[in-house]
Amino acid sequence: MSFENMKEMNEAILHERSCMMMYYFTPQEARQIMNVARMTGIKDCITLKSSHSQNQIRAILDNQLEETTDETVLGSTVKEKAIIFNGIPSARVSLFIDGLKKCRIRRPIIAVVTEQSIEWTLNDLLINLSNERAAISRGEFVGHE
Repeated sequence: MSFENMKEMNEAILHERSCMMMYYFTPQEARQIMNVARMTGIKDCITLKSSHSQNQIRAILDNQLEETTDETVLGSTVKEKAIIFNGIPSARVSLFIDGLKKCRIRRPIIAVVTEQSIEWTLNDLLINLSNERAAISRGEFVGHE
């Protein structure tokens, strides 16, 4: 696992779509989050659900979403709320996070698309993020190999 300060991340453009992907939120929660996004200048919001878990992040950004109905796949997907940013400057992401706090919205997993994760499936990314969150809560910081 790797942890980087968002202010220190290389903001190279990996994909031309500047957007926010939201996963596993109720419609009401999604509306609240989209309101915070609009207030911070983030206009493009993609809503994702468990049936999208087998899509590659790049395909999601290309708007090539496919849904699965396979119960074994759906049963093994991550069930944690997550927001994944692509092409959003770190200052704007920080404003968004501050907006979540001000609106008293419980903080989900928050991540930024990287050179590695853009090729992963949504489920692989969510598993990795969930594992990183658990490691942080245990005070463990281990680098990727």
